[in-house]
This record gives sequence, C-alpha cells and structure tokens, in this order.
Amino acid sequence: MINAVPKVLPLALLGLLAIDISVADTWSSQDGPAAAAELKSVTAKASPAHAPAGLNSSAAQILFSDLEILKQEVQNLQEVIEQQGNELKKLKAEQKERYLDLDRRLSQAASKPAVQSISSTIDNGDKQYSVAYGLMKGQKLDPAVKAFKNFLQDYPKSRLVVNGYYWLGQIYYNQGKLDDARKAFTFVVNQFPSHQKAADSMYKLGVVLHRLGDVTKGKQYLKKVTKQFADSATARFASKYLQENYSN
Repeated sequence: MINAVPKVLPLALLGLLAIDISVADTWSSQDGPAAAAELKSVTAKASPAHAPAGLNSSAAQILFSDLEILKQEVQNLQEVIEQQGNELKKLKAEQKERYLDLDRRLSQAASKPAVQSISSTIDNGDKQYSVAYGLMKGQKLDPAVKAFKNFLQDYPKSRLVVNGYYWLGQIYYNQGKLDDARKAFTFVVNQFPSHQKAADSMYKLGVVLHRLGDVTKGKQYLKKVTKQFADSATARFASKYLQENYSN
C-alpha cells in the first residue's frame, strides 16, 4: 500500500503518482520478463536521479520506495501463480492415473462374470442342516436322523459337520441306541478335539460308555473332561456324574 503523500506536494507529483500506479497495475497483468522490463523502466524514471523538476528529494524517495515494494509484491504473486500452476498440473496427472487404474480394475472385474456367478451359487448345506435341526427340535427323531445322515453324506466338508454328528449322537442317546450314539460322539472327540462341541461330546461319550458297561473307559473320559475343560459347566456335570456313579 502506497504511503500517504503530504498535502503540500505539488499537483505534478500527484499526477506522477497516478501515472506510476497505473503503469504498475498494467505490468501486474502481463507475463514474466516483459512485465519485469516494463516495471524496471518505470522505476528508473521515478528514481530520484530522474525526478522531475520541482519534486523534492524526500517525495522522490517515498515514491521510489513504494514502487519497489509494489514490484516485489508483483514478483511474489507471480511466483505463487507459477507454483499453483505446477501443483495443478501434478494434480491433473495424478487424477488421470487414478482414473486409468480404476478403468483397468473395472475391466478385469468385467472379464470374470462367470467365475463370480458360480462362486455365489455354491451351496454349503446350511439349509439342509436347518431342516434336520428343525425336525429334531420338533421331536420328529426318526426323520431328523435321516435328514442329518443325508446332510453329512452330501456335505462332508461343511462347517456344520461337527454339529451334525453331535446332534445325531444326541438323538441316538435319547432313543436308547447307545452304540450308535457312541460312534457319533467318538467321531467328534477324535476328529475335532478343539471344536466347541468337543467338551459336551467327551462328557456324553463317558456317560454312554458307562451305560454300555465299559466303566473304566467311561471314567477316563469323564475325568478328562474335568481336567481339560475345568472351568466349564460341562466339567461340573462330569464331576457330578463321577460322584454319583463312581463313588465306590
């Protein structure tokens, strides 16, 4: 901002200030070297060495200082504009690269519709398991046994296989088919010892063996439950069964 000029300055100085400011504004809208040369010419004319007759030295110094400040501000603005232009070019290049990358991904995805369609229609046996479980809950035990057997045969790698064997063993136990129950619970204990149904299967296997007359092996499984799953409710059931049936 140009400093205020004393009111006593001649009208010629005010006219010179208006001319110089107009020239500076015109230069600010020009590009690079041409603008710089124009401003240099104007500055040279306004310097104390070329001050018009009648313009005192103090006023000339003020004018020269203000023009230098204006020149510096214009140069700073030009640098900012140039920097912003470079950043804009970089941003456009990055945006174009992202667009091309997205286009490549969409093209790759579009080339595999058949594979995605097949994978989305894979049947993991959940529905068939749910049917068997519903029959069991409804006390339709014989149909439930058949449904669980069909499920285990059709989906041997299903995530619900262990549950299928466990509930099949439970149905057999309720029906009094202890040997079939033993086989089902044994499968879970031996093949899936880390499964969440392992503790219950081990406890019920111990009970089944005891009822089948194999009291020694039954006791071994019951004690194993109390040690391996000590903090569980199943361990408390096993401990109670031991007290009631192996007290002697």
